[in-house]
Amino acid sequence: MSENATCSNIITQQEFSNRKVETLRERLGAALSESEYADRLTVVVTGSYGRREASRHSDLDYYMFFDADMPPREEIPEQLEAIEKIVSDEVPALTGDTNTFGSDAVIHFSNMLEPIGGQEDTNQSMTRRMLFLLEGDWLYNGPKFSGYRKRLLRRYIREDARPEAVPLFLLNDIIRYYRTITTDLEQKVAEQQKPWGLRDIKLRFSRKLLYFGGIIVAAELVNKTHQERLDEADRLFLMPVISRIQALSDSHHTNQILRIYDLFLAEIAQESVRDALKTVKREDRRDSQEYNRLRDLSFDFARALSDWLSERYPKEHPIHLALVF
Repeated sequence: MSENATCSNIITQQEFSNRKVETLRERLGAALSESEYADRLTVVVTGSYGRREASRHSDLDYYMFFDADMPPREEIPEQLEAIEKIVSDEVPALTGDTNTFGSDAVIHFSNMLEPIGGQEDTNQSMTRRMLFLLEGDWLYNGPKFSGYRKRLLRRYIREDARPEAVPLFLLNDIIRYYRTITTDLEQKVAEQQKPWGLRDIKLRFSRKLLYFGGIIVAAELVNKTHQERLDEADRLFLMPVISRIQALSDSHHTNQILRIYDLFLAEIAQESVRDALKTVKREDRRDSQEYNRLRDLSFDFARALSDWLSERYPKEHPIHLALVF
């Protein structure tokens, strides 16, 4: 993987993210160790820190599971205040305003697990669940986090499924999530006046890579027993997406993916580029050099992902048919 040595931005941001996550784990562990609710709280990190690609400009997307029947905020205000203070100390950038993340986002795991695909499976619930699986990691209570992921995988991967088939319940929810966020971009821009340019570029790179990282886990579970599927899915989802791709293939196409993604990270880490993208509207996108440069690069990125998939899985592999039908 000689080309990987040139991916300095991936390496730099992995190291930055790892240091920050370890600091947060230490501080949260110390702050909550004496709480009577210490074993009932789990703090989950997603987003750029979960993917280990954060920069100093990144915010921190986090939410919490709480094992109790009582309304969490009424029961643990001191703990939530301590968590919020530590997070804001370490990561000053503000979390988004959707209430999906942050100190107000305290849920019971069962509320995210049970309604998959039903009327009560809101966009917020699906977002938390899929990010938990596809890019999530723990900031507090690692053992509980690991147990939750195993429970979710047992829900997605059916014991009576044919070994030669792709686990479709898992794959279909990954597809549903990706198509939902691409569609929701229009609503967020049109009705909520969210910045279009930056969101569109993130969809073309980090969100697409996240989707790809879920597809390849589903593909890797073909021709395995039920227990082997559970173990392999758990092992792969434990890795950040970039590491997952590297673990499965040491090929030219892997290097292509890393090289292009490294360029994206270099661009998006620059405050001037982020600010420029935030001002780009769909109707004036052709006037933005920053947007057009990254849009053109995103086409190469999509081709590299497609080539990787074709090389890793021969045309008779069921993942190809499952993605279309």
